[in-house]
Amino acid sequence: MTIVIAFHASGYRTFKEFYTLQVLPHWKSAFPQLVSYNRFVELKPWAMMLLCCFLHTRS
Repeated sequence: MTIVIAFHASGYRTFKEFYTLQVLPHWKSAFPQLVSYNRFVELKPWAMMLLCCFLHTRS
């Protein structure tokens, strides 16, 4: 969820650019079990569902 939110706050035009140029090289220490871009795209719908559930409980 953090990576998805950070993408929307970043200036990158595509998620792939953001993930490969910002997250993979610079955020490994913050996310030690960081997955590849392809795997993250497979997992992204789950993150969005969890984010929606979280926001629903906070509204």
